[in-house]
Amino acid sequence: MPMENCDDCQRCLPCPVTTSDPSEGAYPIAKDKGNIWYCTSCFYCEDVCPHGSPREYAIDRRRSEQPTNEQNMGQLQKIREQGHIFPFEEENNELRSLWGLPPLIHPDQQELQRLFDAIIDNNQSFKSKTRKVTKKQAKATTKQKTAKKSGQQMALFLGCIIPYRIPEYELSARQLLQKLGIEYVDPPFSCCGSIMTESHSEELWLVIGGYNLALAEAAGIKTIISLCGGCTGNLRRVNQTLQKESEKREKVNERLKLIGKEYHGTTEVIHFSEFLHQKIERKELLTKILPERKKLLNHLTISVQVPCQVIRPKNSSPNADLKEQLLTDSLALTTINIQSFPYETLCCGSTLLLYNQSLAYKIAKKRLEILDKRAVDALILGCGNCSMNYKIHQKEYSNTNLATFFFTEILSFAMGFPNQKLEHLIHQKNILSRKN
Repeated sequence: MPMENCDDCQRCLPCPVTTSDPSEGAYPIAKDKGNIWYCTSCFYCEDVCPHGSPREYAIDRRRSEQPTNEQNMGQLQKIREQGHIFPFEEENNELRSLWGLPPLIHPDQQELQRLFDAIIDNNQSFKSKTRKVTKKQAKATTKQKTAKKSGQQMALFLGCIIPYRIPEYELSARQLLQKLGIEYVDPPFSCCGSIMTESHSEELWLVIGGYNLALAEAAGIKTIISLCGGCTGNLRRVNQTLQKESEKREKVNERLKLIGKEYHGTTEVIHFSEFLHQKIERKELLTKILPERKKLLNHLTISVQVPCQVIRPKNSSPNADLKEQLLTDSLALTTINIQSFPYETLCCGSTLLLYNQSLAYKIAKKRLEILDKRAVDALILGCGNCSMNYKIHQKEYSNTNLATFFFTEILSFAMGFPNQKLEHLIHQKNILSRKN
């Protein structure tokens, strides 16, 4: 049955999926013709639809059809067993040390398994694959539990992808915090829950998100700074739901009580770009930027891809009206040239990598072709998910070879930190300019 109350206004047609494949995405889903699993949860349709939204309809349908989707169940099982979508191995910390990054602290697997099993108590495929916590992991978790009582007011939330696949983003973010004199801690956060848990059940989504928020509250953390756009939007929506709806909050706390935790709603969740925009004065950023680095960056022309779940949905995002300015305001301080991009606030399609790689590639390829025609030197990102589609998988679908950087990399370079890839791009641009 099609979505109730859909009056064919077609305001949702700019859906990033529909613009790449007219048979899929928001409007086809609303008419019960598109694949419900191809919604990327970018919330565009939710902001424009006058009658609920195709996304809400797709999520509701996903929940009712959950047992039939093996990909989603596989991701849930990874979160239950590992705490993240990617497995924690000691080799990860060896690689991180080469980048100058602190060791990863594994989430408490036993706590997560108890929460999952309390909610999905009839699914034996979860219970049959409980992983044992190694002595090294147990020791690291104990060490972190001691460290997190230091009373710091801020914590860094890395998510699943960034600490395992994108060290340059994490490193440049930590460099900026260091330069700005910001003290913070690294609690043993788990996966934020993301669209996988939300698609399974609202309770699982709220409990896993609430677990991370309760973890921060217990450590006296007032602000969670997230590097991932998806994690930001997800934790923020969970936080707002639990703050506003007492019945759901009580139910979540019943689950958290099983592991000795409780959610109170005293911690805010912001993206790193919002942190710079809200917490740091422009003058302070300017004083940290080196004149000689500004001259170098002035040779480059870039466009930005804003993390869609940071600015949407409007009813939960405090900075929805800023749109691309969330990234461009701070980047402009470096004198780098910024060119507008028609898709800069629309979803990159990376969520589809789990369900339909070819469609995800089609969405990203269309954007890269536009940027290539505009002779943009690099695309600037602010989300680990965007990096998966635009950077890590780029060679799978495009020959443009467009450089991608995170906004934190541009800013940390402007403040004096080294970045060989960025320096190489500037050098290439200078050589080309001289030839011309």
